[in-house]
Amino acid sequence: MEELEWFTEQVKENQTAMYRLAMSMLGNTEDAADAAQEAILIAYQKLPSLRKRESFRPWLMRILTNECYAILRGRKKVIPLDEVSELPAAPECEEHLQLWQAVCGLNQQLRAVIVLYYYDGFSGKEIGTILGITEANVKTRLSRARKHLRILLEGSQ
Repeated sequence: MEELEWFTEQVKENQTAMYRLAMSMLGNTEDAADAAQEAILIAYQKLPSLRKRESFRPWLMRILTNECYAILRGRKKVIPLDEVSELPAAPECEEHLQLWQAVCGLNQQLRAVIVLYYYDGFSGKEIGTILGITEANVKTRLSRARKHLRILLEGSQ
């Protein structure tokens, strides 16, 4: 398969996961779309540096994460509450809207690990690579996120 065709196919397969991660980190559609587009462009430009094709997905998500961090550094640290409410429900969990709203209520670091682990199916090691943290830190963040979600969900009942 030609490299451009393969790259295009991989991007199409991962576009939902990319958008979901960018939205979970950035909180608005415009920034999420910008980050995803920029990540795709950078990935294409750096495609020759990809050592193994099977590592494409975590590699692409790491590039996206870096772009999201760059956007976050470039704007105010506070996201207005009305923008947070713009976060869409994940398509796979329309029937679990309450859970998704609780996930959206987590801080950016905890929300990112939850989205990558539960919604996109990445392993702890892959999440560590994507976010630039250790696997132990991923496990710690997952544990904290679960604890916060439990509190948020018990409080809403």
